[in-house]
Amino acid sequence: RVSPEVLLKQLDIMKVPERKDFVWHKMCLDGTIPQTIGGGIGQSRLCQYMLRCAHIGEVQHGWYDPKEVSALKAAGIRLLGLGEFE
Repeated sequence: RVSPEVLLKQLDIMKVPERKDFVWHKMCLDGTIPQTIGGGIGQSRLCQYMLRCAHIGEVQHGWYDPKEVSALKAAGIRLLGLGEFE
């Protein structure tokens, strides 16, 4: 789980405070999404590694910023949940 406090600490450690403006980060920080959202991230990351996927969205359904989706599609990355595997 990532609490707002932990997220801010991680961003500070990594020296990437600008990520606070990313959609998921904003939602986590302002309490729009609960800390318990998601689950199985370790399993998904293992699948991503084993299948040599470039993006977690190739092995785990999720919501992504439309701009990110467009960029990923342009790079040939197909995300689950977008109806691309029918």
